[in-house]
Amino acid sequence: MSSFIARQPILNADKKTFGYEVLYRDSNKNEFPEENPEEASLKVLVDLFTNYGITYIGKGLPIFINTPLYTLKKSLPPFPKESIFFEINQTEINNNFDLSFIKELHYSSFNLSYQGSDLPHQSILRFFNAIKIDFSIAPKEKRSLLPKYIPQNKVLIAHKIENNLLYEEALEEGYKLFQGFYFSKPETLTKKNFTASQIEILNIIKMLLSENLKWDRIEKEIKKNAYLTIKILKLVNSSFFGFRCEVKSVLQAIVLLGRKQMIKWLIMILLTEKTTAPLELLKITLTRARLMQLLAQETSKKFKEDEYYLIGLLSLFDVITGFSKENLLIHLPLSETISNAIKGVDNPQTRSYLQALKLVELYEKGDWEKVISMCYELRIRHERMGNLYMEAISWADETLESIA
Repeated sequence: MSSFIARQPILNADKKTFGYEVLYRDSNKNEFPEENPEEASLKVLVDLFTNYGITYIGKGLPIFINTPLYTLKKSLPPFPKESIFFEINQTEINNNFDLSFIKELHYSSFNLSYQGSDLPHQSILRFFNAIKIDFSIAPKEKRSLLPKYIPQNKVLIAHKIENNLLYEEALEEGYKLFQGFYFSKPETLTKKNFTASQIEILNIIKMLLSENLKWDRIEKEIKKNAYLTIKILKLVNSSFFGFRCEVKSVLQAIVLLGRKQMIKWLIMILLTEKTTAPLELLKITLTRARLMQLLAQETSKKFKEDEYYLIGLLSLFDVITGFSKENLLIHLPLSETISNAIKGVDNPQTRSYLQALKLVELYEKGDWEKVISMCYELRIRHERMGNLYMEAISWADETLESIA
């Protein structure tokens, strides 16, 4: 069975990852609309637990899954109850309330999460282990009181925090866990210059982009930077590459990696060096890069997969580093088309890149109807997206471990 699946992080006030919400849907829903919704929901849930590996997606952290109550009445495959929270929507509680079944789940050690704009009656609330408050619709005067009345043993999450202003409000109101894409929005960009180390990395990338490539000159420049030397040797000797013999020299390392891989890894090092950005933002960036590359491979753009990768990799450069993309592009001799695509300039030359990036962003948010529409426009089989995304997040997680 083919399913759409994506994960959205839940962060604490220090922007460390508390857990994930897993968004999912049967990717064939539109093609088989007559299918019983109860059966369809169960199929996708079984897919999550068996084919995708729900615990792998969560990396050992709590997982939240929005699940209709009727699905939980079905026979589910084995799953780790202690780390999974089943989310029940406020509307379902209001319309199809079954207290006896809620009690049964609670006493069977199911973790239940309530999601809505207001709290249910205390007689119901006590059976829920977590509460998500929807900041897009919850009145401020009500939501601001909730942190004071929620018992300390329950997980309270400010949900749909989509900008820094809402995040600051939630923080001030006493919320300690947050879900939304507020952390991927750029704040005030700094006007200061790149550090000396960053300039050195940019210069090496520039040399690698040159037609007159000389590996001995690249080696010499890398050796000037002790941090970069250690980073590259550690990287090339990591399990990510799995070379049989230990690589001991910088020259051997860079020749083994080659021009394209060196450019990719140096940009990743540039993004991660001395950044205060949340780890999840780096994961999203790497996932975007890999997914963009995979999308290019799925289409007639395979010969441009490195360009797609680069545009995905630099899509959040300003958010991660605090520097503008324009400031970065001054140092990189990229083509006008790629530079414009990185800056988000829409024209006939950049459109295919920007459409692919838009598809990736829609997928991140779980906007499945628009994902299907965009796949159709780009001539991509939408039922492939779940597998491509899982490959991308797996690669991103492994890559971050390699350069940590």
